[in-house]
Amino acid sequence: MTDPSLDQLPEAITEEGSRFSLVWLIPILALVIGGWLVYKSYSEKGPTITISFSEAEGLEPGKTRVRYKNVDVGKVKRIELNEDLSHVEVTVELKKSIGSHLNENTQFWIVSPRINPRGISGLNTLISGIYIGMDPGEGGAALSHYNGRTEPLPIKSDAAGKPYVLTADSLGSLDIGSGIYYRQIQVGEVTGYHLDSNGRSVVINIFINAPYDQLIHENSRFWNASGFDLRLTSEGVSARLESLSALLTGGIGVDTPHNLEAGALTVGGERFALLPDHASIENKPYSLTEYYVLYFDSSIRGLHIGATVEFRGIQVGEVIDIDVQMDHRTLEVRIPVLIALHPDLITVSGDIGSPESVLETLVTRGLRAQLASGNLLTGQLFVDLDFLEEVPDAQITQSGPFRVFPTVPGAMEKLTRNATELLNKIGNVPLVEITNDLRDTIKALRGMIESPASKNAVTHLATLLDNTSSLAKKLDRAVPTLAKRIESSLTQAEKTLATADATLSEDSPLIYDIRLLIDQLSSAINSFEALTDYLERHPNALLYGKTIDTP
Repeated sequence: MTDPSLDQLPEAITEEGSRFSLVWLIPILALVIGGWLVYKSYSEKGPTITISFSEAEGLEPGKTRVRYKNVDVGKVKRIELNEDLSHVEVTVELKKSIGSHLNENTQFWIVSPRINPRGISGLNTLISGIYIGMDPGEGGAALSHYNGRTEPLPIKSDAAGKPYVLTADSLGSLDIGSGIYYRQIQVGEVTGYHLDSNGRSVVINIFINAPYDQLIHENSRFWNASGFDLRLTSEGVSARLESLSALLTGGIGVDTPHNLEAGALTVGGERFALLPDHASIENKPYSLTEYYVLYFDSSIRGLHIGATVEFRGIQVGEVIDIDVQMDHRTLEVRIPVLIALHPDLITVSGDIGSPESVLETLVTRGLRAQLASGNLLTGQLFVDLDFLEEVPDAQITQSGPFRVFPTVPGAMEKLTRNATELLNKIGNVPLVEITNDLRDTIKALRGMIESPASKNAVTHLATLLDNTSSLAKKLDRAVPTLAKRIESSLTQAEKTLATADATLSEDSPLIYDIRLLIDQLSSAINSFEALTDYLERHPNALLYGKTIDTP
């Protein structure tokens, strides 16, 4: 039996509903937002690069930032050692905004507290932490791997100014960051240094800030202004201090002299010589150095390393080294002198070729090197280059790593040789025989004048005159006219005889003059003997004069 109430239940009515539910909006919205975030993250993602450092002190993955002008431009993602454990490979992810500025000249370095010639830097890292500094640079395509610097970049790529290159014999107390001073105002700094290819000089990179770079001309002079320059000259004591900073950390001075060399304004990158001190700027600057060897056969006493090489009184180089060489086969000894010539010290108008070809042409025209005396008191010598006449033909040759410049004997060497030849000729003169002959001649002349025979001859002549007078008187009686003539002649003869007697007497002026002459000749002979004896003992007196012998 059925329940009547069951027949009265309502009948369900089905309707076709909507297939879309609002519930699905939530996952769809989440998917869209997630996709947009992924796209945005991918589109804004910058390049990932690796940087090699010698060590990674203070660097932490996920924390250490990369900064440019104190703005975060990247983050360190991973730090690993390379395969041979010599370097640290730091993986850095940069922002897209800075990634487009990457190029082959981009520089990276670790910024930490440092003490350098410019002072203390990186103190802000004590609070913010160590970070990697970056300088985009210019030129070239972007790289995926960079070598980090051990020192901060001293001059940023966007700095206004001009770079230059200095060459010096040694670095001295200069360092990266040492200041460059123009009239004691800092106008730039040292940005780096290294040895040149042959290791003989130091190449120093500097940067002059704008607008001071407009002060640098082609004839500007740079000198090492480090320390305290104290000089003792004929005018007294002079002292020069560029600045207190240059005294403590080293520095370079620069100035543009007003002289005949009207130098043009530089464009940057020019090479200058770094002079040792301020006094050296009076010398002409040079950047070209050529080395030559001079060979001398005689003594070079007085020539020292550093002696000048001059051309007609103008310094064009200096002596670098002196040595002694002997050929084991011929036992020939010669002295090589290495000199450094600076051809650009001679201003040349027009293009005449390379310095080597110019010197070869000048040698064919008589240019020779010889030793000359620079100071007669100290005996110092220097190398003198000049054109000489009547010299043998010569040319520049090659001997080992250096070229050989032809030489001739110097003036002092020629004078010494001539003096030696003169002394040899004097030594061959028979001075003793000549002196003995002169002494014998004077002795014979004196004996002839003072002999009794000479006096008797005068007496006999007087007797003869008396007899002749007596004979004239006798003839006077016989031949008066003839007697008078004879008497007149005899009177005249008697006067002449009286004059002769007075002249030849012992007290007469003639006899006195003859004796005085004999005495002077004797004195001259004695002086000549003394001179001969002194020259035999001191032959160099012909060059340097008589010296006083001291006990």
